[in-house]
Amino acid sequence: MNAVIKVLNQRFYVKELLLLVMTYLLMEGLFSWLLVRDSGIIENYRKIAAILVYAFMLFNFSRLKRSERVYLVIFSLVMVRLVFESLALYDSLFRQFTMFMVLFPVIFAFFIRHLLRSMETGLLEFIAKFYLVTYIIFMLLFGRGFSFSLESVEMSDYGPFSGDTRIIHASHIFMMIIPLLWYLNRFITTGKASAGLIFIFCTAVIVVHQHRSVWSSALAALFFYTLACTRNGIIKLRGTFNLVFITGVAAVVAWLFISSLYPGFIDFLDQRFAEIFNPSKEGSTGNFRIQQREVYSALYLERPVFGWTFQGFEMANPLVDWWPENTGQHFHEGYIEVLFYHGAVGLLLKYSILLYLLAKAFSKKLSAEAVILVAFSVSGLVFSLNYILPLIFWGHAGMCLYYLEKRP
Repeated sequence: MNAVIKVLNQRFYVKELLLLVMTYLLMEGLFSWLLVRDSGIIENYRKIAAILVYAFMLFNFSRLKRSERVYLVIFSLVMVRLVFESLALYDSLFRQFTMFMVLFPVIFAFFIRHLLRSMETGLLEFIAKFYLVTYIIFMLLFGRGFSFSLESVEMSDYGPFSGDTRIIHASHIFMMIIPLLWYLNRFITTGKASAGLIFIFCTAVIVVHQHRSVWSSALAALFFYTLACTRNGIIKLRGTFNLVFITGVAAVVAWLFISSLYPGFIDFLDQRFAEIFNPSKEGSTGNFRIQQREVYSALYLERPVFGWTFQGFEMANPLVDWWPENTGQHFHEGYIEVLFYHGAVGLLLKYSILLYLLAKAFSKKLSAEAVILVAFSVSGLVFSLNYILPLIFWGHAGMCLYYLEKRP
């Protein structure tokens, strides 16, 4: 008989937990850094795991749903095309493995759905608690240098770090939207003060780390959460107004409290938030993204269907000269990355999942768990304007697909 273990109030068979850790949780950079503090080892592990996951999906092709088979076939055809191109142009089986990893997230999403379906269990509450615990432990270990100054920090291995006094990179703070929505939903449906306090804590984490991309994504997630909750009767229209009112009162109280203790901090946050609406500000990261978007959009139009593929790695970076040769273009924006390397075919293959989930946000047949994950997944469309979505995000999107299969 398989042994059962309880972790974060959820029961697992030991084999199931090990599988989840090896193929799912270790894809989260904060968690993997707690175990192995070497980004080279972590990146190589992800590549090996990606190959094994892909092989697993091919081996279990007959057990997959029709939609999963379609995606797997299209992905495989793209990879076969790249193998022939690599052999013809470079006499190499697969010139740059990054080309595989750019599109692999779509396979990873369906793998997680298949895995949860075989386990017959949902993980949303577990994942919400997982991010809370991981964040707290990480900040206790590495957060001593945190400040609001945004000063640069020189490091030999940046790993999941932001490279400044915010400590944690935006792609990891972005994941705090999951516990934010989970505990907001708990507070609305149960009225428990503990859930409300954790929701406030998650809000504070998102605010104080000052990643404007996460602010924008969190606002988008809250909007779609409120919309989907109202349409699915999770909260009534009156409850929506009450939620907005309570949130507004809490914001005013917090503003009065913070402004009295730290008079200049509110003005600082106001300036940071205003930059969201002025991305072209000289010297800002938003301005660099605009330049990158303009330059690579023009290059994409030269090869719109399949993109530049391996030749994109041979190309000198047209904007900066500090990246090593043959390491790719180091994109900030997710859309531009997939368009440049894989063209329109790659963009449709990868982001069609999120477009499907966006359409589901207007459905009237969603469970509370599906509403939370749909809102989070759709916020990835906003985050992709600023950064490349990490692999773990697509695992969460796969979990969302699993919950959509279940009846509310």
